[in-house]
Amino acid sequence: TGTLDNGIKFWSTRDPDQDTFEFQIGKQQVVKGFEEGVKMMKVGEIAMITATPDLCYGTRGFHAWGIPAHATLNFEIELLALRG
Repeated sequence: TGTLDNGIKFWSTRDPDQDTFEFQIGKQQVVKGFEEGVKMMKVGEIAMITATPDLCYGTRGFHAWGIPAHATLNFEIELLALRG
C-alpha cells in the first residue's frame, strides 16, 4: 500500500480489484525508494518504507495517481517471494 504524507492512499494491492505486484530489481519498474527498500527485506517480512521526493517522482509528481510534485511517499510492503 502506498500513501502520501497526509495518509491519502494512491495505490494498494490489498484493494479488492488488485493482485500482488511483481517487478525486477534494477529495471526501473518502480520508484527508486521502493526498490531500495525491498532490496533490504527478507521473504515474509512486512516493512514500512518512507521514500523522499528525490527517490520518487521529484518535481514532476505522478498526477495519474494523485501524487503531487515534491511528495514523500510511504509504503507498507509485504515481500511474498523472490524469483531468479
